[in-house]
Amino acid sequence: MSEYPKWNRELDKLEEGKSQYCWDEIEELITDDLQEEKITEEDFETLMRRLMDIDCEL
Repeated sequence: MSEYPKWNRELDKLEEGKSQYCWDEIEELITDDLQEEKITEEDFETLMRRLMDIDCEL
């Protein structure tokens, strides 16, 4: 099962300031999941694009 939905929800929390992780931690964990094949390359790109947008807003 893909970890994509979990990270998508976590990014929602990060936007709301309610995430248990900081921006850097999420970036590292998403990258780890890609390397461990828990998410696809396409999911990775989507999540990272969204994470970059959040970084610009904070």
